[in-house]
Amino acid sequence: MGPYRLLGYGKMPKSTLIRKLESGNRDIYADFVKYCHYKGKKIPSIERRRKEEYERLFVP
Repeated sequence: MGPYRLLGYGKMPKSTLIRKLESGNRDIYADFVKYCHYKGKKIPSIERRRKEEYERLFVP
């Protein structure tokens, strides 16, 4: 996930993930895991990595 994709730049708006976090909504699993595409294709290894990152960062 690059900063331009997440934080927005020019005409590109902020991601739904950042908007949810800023509003206090912590139900972000689906938005966090959907960042697993490269060149328009879903990459299983990136999806596994996102799931593991979510577990480590957000699950107490």
